[in-house]
Amino acid sequence: MIASELVYLFRSEVGDTYPTYNWSDDEVLIYLSDAYAMFFRLIGGIADFLSEACEFFFILLVELVDLHPSILRIMGVTRRSDTRPVDVINSTDVAGMRTTDYGLVKQLILDDTPGEVRYLVHGMQRGKARLVQVPTYDDYLDLHIYRLPLITTLSALDELVDMAGYDQLHLLDWMKHLAFKKNDPVTFDPKVSEMCAQNFRAHCSQVKAEFERYKHKPRSVTYGGL
Repeated sequence: MIASELVYLFRSEVGDTYPTYNWSDDEVLIYLSDAYAMFFRLIGGIADFLSEACEFFFILLVELVDLHPSILRIMGVTRRSDTRPVDVINSTDVAGMRTTDYGLVKQLILDDTPGEVRYLVHGMQRGKARLVQVPTYDDYLDLHIYRLPLITTLSALDELVDMAGYDQLHLLDWMKHLAFKKNDPVTFDPKVSEMCAQNFRAHCSQVKAEFERYKHKPRSVTYGGL
């Protein structure tokens, strides 16, 4: 489904027909863009290891790297040009590290010593990651991530490529939530707005629960004596 089809369905459901539009096309597309992003925020993001958001380059003697703005979580490194391993560590875990596990990271996190890159530390600053140690040559990493949609503002012909068709109709609830919050005597209806928001969040909770079940591999259970 493309964005203009959801705009048409939105207008049909709220009775907003030409030529007496209460919400302009630009407004409705903004509502749709927000709903599209909010869906993935609430379910935990889009699992991805192939898009442009997953790849970044690092350069000689530069320890800080820019991450794609869509990234919500980094799960691991899937590829490096020379195939050497790089561990991904959240910055909040560094303080509690012992010398018996990742002590090297704790020692080097504020050190500018050049060496072999072994760790990617994220969470210290939005959109940035720290390489430990400082690179001694140019290279790249491919990441496994969870992210937001790559398109931040949808146009009429954009496809909702990251979302299954059976979820797309539920975006109308969040669109109506935003639309009925509009500060206008004709459109403002806080009760309807809140009801639509609750419906949307309930659907997202269901999708998130289904996705969590999908991610976990079924395990057989062996009982003692059997």
